[in-house]
Amino acid sequence: MPLPTLNDTKHFLRVDHSEDDALIASLLITSKTLVEEIIRDDLDNFDIVPEPINQAVLILTATLYEERQISKSDKTGITLNDALIDIKLMLFPYRKDKF
Repeated sequence: MPLPTLNDTKHFLRVDHSEDDALIASLLITSKTLVEEIIRDDLDNFDIVPEPINQAVLILTATLYEERQISKSDKTGITLNDALIDIKLMLFPYRKDKF
């Protein structure tokens, strides 16, 4: 399975407009980079990207997108730190000893 595209990510986020396309695309790149750092591997090295890795990319992108303008006092959802803890648990089986 290929990594999530911009359209896949917008569908996951339930975004049906194009005003945030550049932002979402940028956050998608950031999320892929974070996942690569966690698993210590380039996602391009996978012939088929495992579904937990795809889900991790989507969850991180969603968290970055949804939490971009919320102050701590207005916080009602999951924090980026909480999401990263969950993502690390999801990705543990794919983590290499060294990059």
